[in-house]
Amino acid sequence: EVVLGQTPFYAESGGQVGDTGWLHGPDGHVIVDDVQRIAGTVVHRGWVEEGRVARGETLRAVVDADRRDDIRRNHTATHLLHAALQEILGEHAQQRGSLVAPDRLRFDFAHLRSLEPEQLERIERRVNALVRADLPVLAHQTSMAEARAEGAMMLFGEKYGDVVRVVS
Repeated sequence: EVVLGQTPFYAESGGQVGDTGWLHGPDGHVIVDDVQRIAGTVVHRGWVEEGRVARGETLRAVVDADRRDDIRRNHTATHLLHAALQEILGEHAQQRGSLVAPDRLRFDFAHLRSLEPEQLERIERRVNALVRADLPVLAHQTSMAEARAEGAMMLFGEKYGDVVRVVS
């Protein structure tokens, strides 16, 4: 386990898996295969591939960019799926959990009954249409009050600070 003063690695959170990659030091290399936030500290877990690393060394942290891009796409897909579910089933179709990994996503949601095949087909068509539209993903920071006024969705009773990040 390695703790850095600063890190470009994303720690597992909210159903999204953490980054993987490498830490390169003057005398060794670490393969990072898991990143967790433990008591507010980002912990990089892995194994020494070559040489050694020691406390106090400066390490170059390299995130596996291809894997992160796959995770990003699946993360965005969960938001597209959520939007399609609410559009087709109604606003009561609220996200209750998810798994966002590089090779798949799982989206848990509440609904009044099992989905009909026609509903599944409509949801799939809507998500695919949104993907094909290749809409830009934009983010900005604003106050909680302004985010609410913009219609931002806030999930799971999460605690948000005075300044929030809004993604469109």
